[in-house]
Amino acid sequence: MELYKGKYWTVTFGVWCQDHPGYCIVGNDKESLSELSSDEWIELGIIEKELERICKKLFNATMFNFACLMNNAYRDKEVPKVHYHFVPRYKNELKLFGKVYKDRHFGYNFWKWNLSKFKAQKDPYTEDDRKKIFDMMKEEWSL
Repeated sequence: MELYKGKYWTVTFGVWCQDHPGYCIVGNDKESLSELSSDEWIELGIIEKELERICKKLFNATMFNFACLMNNAYRDKEVPKVHYHFVPRYKNELKLFGKVYKDRHFGYNFWKWNLSKFKAQKDPYTEDDRKKIFDMMKEEWSL
């Protein structure tokens, strides 16, 4: 679901997975980081700052992972597109929609644990919960 469309970047809300509440993908149509213009880098910084502000305000996120991981495109024989995974991290429990969310691996790389179905972070939210998270973020968005 599209959270924001700027001049160069689109923010897509991770409706398929909110195992870190507020998770989004920030992407554009370039194939390489070296192709990004100064204006594209500036807009990316503004978007990152806005995502952090929103997740701190709405969910009390502690810190954030912002990762550019493009190697899957080559594995999947696709044309790579520059994109960043925006992953809020939570030192404290988050109480949302009558559920308690705990970032089980706070302080560790969020991808490391996805390799094990036993250690992976679980998404506690229903489809309706995810839509509510999206709506909360969309309403708060101020760019």
